[in-house]
Amino acid sequence: MSIRNRSIRYGLYSFAGIAILFLIMKLFSLENNGYLRFLNVFIVFFFTNRLAKKNRQLEADDSYLKAFGSLILANVITVVLSVISFVVYAMFIQPDFMSKFDGGIFWNSHATIDKAAVVLFFEGIASALATSFIIVMYWNERTPDNKCVPVEPSKK
Repeated sequence: MSIRNRSIRYGLYSFAGIAILFLIMKLFSLENNGYLRFLNVFIVFFFTNRLAKKNRQLEADDSYLKAFGSLILANVITVVLSVISFVVYAMFIQPDFMSKFDGGIFWNSHATIDKAAVVLFFEGIASALATSFIIVMYWNERTPDNKCVPVEPSKK
């Protein structure tokens, strides 16, 4: 499997994890607890780290830019799908969501779905870059035979 296909797959895994988290929060009426939304950060870090580890195991020419690009691709896929899901949710599933929206640092209480989607997109891209950079820097110093980070042998 190519590195691009792996990136797409892990981007979809990360999106599915976030979607399941928000679905569970909705089912148990916990969507008003803002601190639970921080769990999506851990989901993204988990799948980004798994992808970096898998790339490290399976790629013979482990270049920094190739690894960084792979992680960014996976995280951008997650961001784009998450923003699309937000727009679908706010428009079709719960149309009164934006009227209950309390605003935030980027807008006043007159937020629209367009403004919210744009802010979420740029915020998501910024966090995708930061997450990718942190993980690729972590794995840049690791070698497959490093004893402090267990790496599974590649399965061929």
